[in-house]
Amino acid sequence: MLVTGIMLLATLARSAHPAQDTLAMAEIRKSVVKIYVTFQSENYAMPWQGSIPSKGTGTGFVISKRRILTNAHIVSDARFIQVQKDADAKRYPAQVTFFGHDCDLAILSVEDDSFFEGTAPVELADNLPELNDEVTVLGYPMGGTRLSVTKGVVSRIDYSIYSHSSVDQHLVLQVDAAINPGNSGGPVLFNGKVVGLAFQGLSWGENIGYAIPRPVLQHFLKDIADGRYHGYPELGAGFLDTRNSALRAMLKLPADKTGVVIYYLDPFGSAKGRIKTGDVLLSIDGYAIANDGTISLNGNNVIFAELLERKQWGESITFQIWRNGAEKKLDIPLKNPVDPFVYRNLYNTQPRYFIAGGLVFSPLTRPYLRVAGRGSHPSNNHQLTYYSQYAKIDGLHEGVDEFVVLTGRLPHTVNTYAAGFVNGIVTEVNDRPVRRLSDVKEAMASPKNGFHVVRFVGMDDSLIIDADATKKADPEILASYGISQSEYLGEKE
Repeated sequence: MLVTGIMLLATLARSAHPAQDTLAMAEIRKSVVKIYVTFQSENYAMPWQGSIPSKGTGTGFVISKRRILTNAHIVSDARFIQVQKDADAKRYPAQVTFFGHDCDLAILSVEDDSFFEGTAPVELADNLPELNDEVTVLGYPMGGTRLSVTKGVVSRIDYSIYSHSSVDQHLVLQVDAAINPGNSGGPVLFNGKVVGLAFQGLSWGENIGYAIPRPVLQHFLKDIADGRYHGYPELGAGFLDTRNSALRAMLKLPADKTGVVIYYLDPFGSAKGRIKTGDVLLSIDGYAIANDGTISLNGNNVIFAELLERKQWGESITFQIWRNGAEKKLDIPLKNPVDPFVYRNLYNTQPRYFIAGGLVFSPLTRPYLRVAGRGSHPSNNHQLTYYSQYAKIDGLHEGVDEFVVLTGRLPHTVNTYAAGFVNGIVTEVNDRPVRRLSDVKEAMASPKNGFHVVRFVGMDDSLIIDADATKKADPEILASYGISQSEYLGEKE
């Protein structure tokens, strides 16, 4: 499991001009800032109230246009942010102007122009360093208040899960060095320019840390250039390698053709309706795809998805494919819709809920899955996990916009015996199909023979409560549990 909020150690590259390097480092130090954050995470067990506020620190650095680049995980759920320059006692209020939660990046702005006096934008490098190149990391790790300058060696360039979202995979720069908490957001430098941004490491590994590399930083900065962050486009295609001779024979794939075969298409991916299962992807934008899914790019073998990674939402990509015994060229616009069934970690988002008769209904989300895992309804918990992972594969998402869950019961005589239904996925309320959370509220406006009848996935029994008793009990329940509002549906466009 990857752990966020940790630092990478790095080594200063050798140079024939140490005096020049010292001067350059002195200038860069002025643009590396410490970030102080007061944050308050949401409470998905009790969605009507937040958790206890906490404090944390991180690192960022000044880039062009008087912006500060840092990690999204440092400033997510922030209620108050301040930044401080090295050797400057003053702290300046700052605001988040852009989030990229899928790539764990954020941009801060500072209204006070005097903050930028003496700073100069830190430049991004033109290329990534090679393996075994020595790099330098600047930041503010825990254990002191002064800027830290450390060093290490680039040991790997690979793909990995970004733990901030727990879902998205992107390129990472692995540094073979010790790890200290608190240096997240610090620049990783090679020859005085930024090749990465420190962001996470392995909790069980020694001297292993990761940086978000230059291509991901550039993708984020290019994306926000129009004033809006769109995120990474998703092809939405699962593939298998074609090294198996029997599989190649079934596909009638000639010996001189290499590529990967598509076995699954995500209903919310860009490939849906264009690529078909059974298609073999032979090349991507002119780069031949090997039988293991890799391409040769800038002298390195990387998964072909790296070319997709470098595309912006709305651009197109070209595949040469093998279909039904013949080659075909496909141009695919990368314009996938928002996918409500990708269960990323959520930040800066108020939980949605609806309470009636002490029954708490909320959409299924990744943060709630963690809450459910600590609960006392293991059979229903397993069902929630299954739906979060296999809903699209098994077609369970069809006919709904989200899965609505009975996430809690506030004990009261009106809802006695309802505990066994907690964590059940709601299918109907009062004979009305439930596509989204607001359907529960609307359905309860029309009781059936004086009762509210709630049905769940995989359950023969229904949850039944008296409609008049529910209406009478609602104010009492809210008052007893200190709840100011019975709902937050949050379905504004």
